[in-house]
Amino acid sequence: MHKYVAAVVIFYLSNFSVALSTDTFSRSIGTLNQDCESEHSLVVVRASDLPTLLGKPTEHITLWRYQNQALVPIRSQIDRRDSQKRYLLKDASASTGSQAPPLSADDEIVFRLADAGAQRLSTPLSDQREISAEIQIIPPLSKQPHWVYATISTTEKSQASAPNLVRYQAETDTVATDLYQVRFNHRHPFLIDDFRWRLTGKQDYSPNVLDSMKIQHTGNMFGFIPFKRTGNDYSSELTQVKLGPLRTIRRTENRVHVLWYLKTPKLYIDYVMMPDSLVMDTVIDIPFKMGLFFDQVETLATVDWRKDKSLPPLKIHSPGTTSELLVTGQMTAEKQNFNTVSNTRFSVQSDLGTASVHLDIPNDFPITPWLYINDDISVSSPPEHQPGQFGNVGYRTTGWENIDTNVHHLKFTACLSSRASSHAP
Repeated sequence: MHKYVAAVVIFYLSNFSVALSTDTFSRSIGTLNQDCESEHSLVVVRASDLPTLLGKPTEHITLWRYQNQALVPIRSQIDRRDSQKRYLLKDASASTGSQAPPLSADDEIVFRLADAGAQRLSTPLSDQREISAEIQIIPPLSKQPHWVYATISTTEKSQASAPNLVRYQAETDTVATDLYQVRFNHRHPFLIDDFRWRLTGKQDYSPNVLDSMKIQHTGNMFGFIPFKRTGNDYSSELTQVKLGPLRTIRRTENRVHVLWYLKTPKLYIDYVMMPDSLVMDTVIDIPFKMGLFFDQVETLATVDWRKDKSLPPLKIHSPGTTSELLVTGQMTAEKQNFNTVSNTRFSVQSDLGTASVHLDIPNDFPITPWLYINDDISVSSPPEHQPGQFGNVGYRTTGWENIDTNVHHLKFTACLSSRASSHAP
């Protein structure tokens, strides 16, 4: 995630010393997310695009770049997923003592774009390593291709030595990178409680810019009983955290109370924390058909910003609108119009940094997204730390009564970039 969306061309070689030809490799094209770009942006490759690696022990797969006629190991991470695209955060081999799990088609192979190098020539390498796969990445801006190579060894993989790009403190449930710092809510760990930008040219972070992260559900029960549920109606537990050299994944298991005799829906929320971005992957498993009991169901998923004189002004924009909205704590006609736009992207910008947000709704998930903003400091919307709504922005989604009992993914991606100048409060 993060993920560059670039064309990814993957070659599979039967012998590293044989010149490339259409007889010695197959080719596949994949796409990655182009939203996020920084010096630490990650490339995520689906293992299904690397058939020569499938079934091999994950701990024996090493990624390399070609440099000075030799292969140099680079940092990489393999994150396992099941057939429903849920992360497998518990490694069974850790408790059973069995061999490392084999790479499956649903797994993800992660590396930094900055670690990719030149293309290896067809001449033999001095160390005679047998290459199993060649991955070509074409960044969207430079258009200059880069390459990464994969090998399989009989021992555990080689790994470049360097500090983790994403650092996690379990005591405070805090994630920090060289770009941002996030702390999660103690009572409801699926919500972010504190967000700080790394100050340009400094070792510390900005003051907290976030008031509260909010979730709200409204609708009718049995066609005539209005209901409203907020984050306070959730039970939430942090259950698993996977630490890696390139990204950290933390899972919460959550339930929201709906009716006294209906089994409450279960939501698994995986936060995939990367050096320049974060993904909130919500796995929705509702054990009953919503339309049997509810209608006109809407969900608000928003972020309310902190109003403080020490913080720089905020601006909000979406490619679906022509206006750039200045957060003032007062609604305007342009902000009202923002709420009528069906779109999946918006950005929040200040002199500290820019957060570009994208909502990814699968084609088989029949809900409709709408942009949402409530910028009215005189109106409270609990739960919140500061009274009033200050640039409370996000998504309103409708049509939830149409979903079935299948497992669905709803994915929020926030790409983060720092500003050229620092802001010293």
